[in-house]
Amino acid sequence: MSTLRETIYKSVIELHRKTGKEWIHLKEIYKDVAVKRKGDLKNGGSSVRGTLERHSALSKAFKGPEEYILKEKGTGLYKCVFYDQIKFVDNITIGDVFTNDEFMNIFKISDQSSIMKSNALDCLVLTTSLEEMVHGDSVIGDGHIIYTGEGLIGDQAITENNKIIYESNKNDIPMYLFSEDNKNYTFEGKVKLSDKPYQVKEKDINGNERMVWKFPLEIIYSDDIYNNIDENFKEVVNKINEIKNQVYSNMNKEKDNLEYRAGKINIRKYRKTDAKLKRNKKPDYIAEEIIKTEQGIINEENIFKKELKILEEANAMEQVKKMKDFFENKKDNEGFDILSFELNEDRIYVEKYIEVKSTKGSESTPIDITADEIDFAKKHIDNYYLYRIINSDSKDRYLKIVKGKDLFNEEDYKFVPTNYKIYSS
Repeated sequence: MSTLRETIYKSVIELHRKTGKEWIHLKEIYKDVAVKRKGDLKNGGSSVRGTLERHSALSKAFKGPEEYILKEKGTGLYKCVFYDQIKFVDNITIGDVFTNDEFMNIFKISDQSSIMKSNALDCLVLTTSLEEMVHGDSVIGDGHIIYTGEGLIGDQAITENNKIIYESNKNDIPMYLFSEDNKNYTFEGKVKLSDKPYQVKEKDINGNERMVWKFPLEIIYSDDIYNNIDENFKEVVNKINEIKNQVYSNMNKEKDNLEYRAGKINIRKYRKTDAKLKRNKKPDYIAEEIIKTEQGIINEENIFKKELKILEEANAMEQVKKMKDFFENKKDNEGFDILSFELNEDRIYVEKYIEVKSTKGSESTPIDITADEIDFAKKHIDNYYLYRIINSDSKDRYLKIVKGKDLFNEEDYKFVPTNYKIYSS
């Protein structure tokens, strides 16, 4: 049985994942630990609090190592020191690519093997080679994969990491699958055991016959992936000015434009298409793309109408015509979504380039942006605007406008060549 300290650590991480909350109250930790230990809590749970305090730097009882952060003395609110990594991992999307150093640092692992246990994040990381993805057992078809257990020589046993996979449906440990190619790791999806593991005969690296374990896995997709387009989305976007006013009221009104919230943007490479890697189409990719495209069209059309209305009311008909011509005939590689116009200091209309993005999550949710879009934004930094609809499938939707000159503030932002994901916090 795990030690009390190990159980508490696992409970805090699981509560982060299950509740989505940054700060977990002591009472919630008590309850979860009691369930895991079948009610075996000494001193009415004071042992749980004592363990948390001994490993929280703000506590007078701190002895180390630091495993938790106490929000404030007396609040009883704690979070794991690796909460940011846990949140980041939960936001990784299928197709994201990481270098070897990024991969090892994200999951806080040091030993490289096909199966790696991250004790820091309480999860299992599975890897397979690109060759296996194309020709071997690891080919993904309709979101399913047959994964070979660890052990290169002799019979494989249900011990260590093989045992964790074998019991994964019972121990609820998250498993993340990556394909590796030349020390770059591509995220293939979060997986679960889909059928009973079995043994087959195969040759080991020395050419000797041995028994290996095969684990049938499937990629986890949301149950409502085809039905999660918000029915009220169009109505909300139609009221974009109301949303804009709401955002203004919550931000610093001393500036004319919406204030950009504090926090750096971490940018990571987005997956390149590899012509050699051919797979069956996956329902999740198709559905997600349909949903993303539909929401993108709604966003663009409604913001276009709002911008157009402003110019029509100002009787700027020449600019109205240019806006319509561009929107009706634009190409995929323009570098922005909407051509609009605004008055400069001399009361002359100048072009305004708008890129529209939406995310179902908060501002910390990454958004996709291409190298062409980045290049265009840099070249037109004084006239470029990023319009973000945040929490797009929630009643707490709001619009945030970021000017190009703020987006490319070199003190806060660092860009990497190729394609990008923008991750703001």
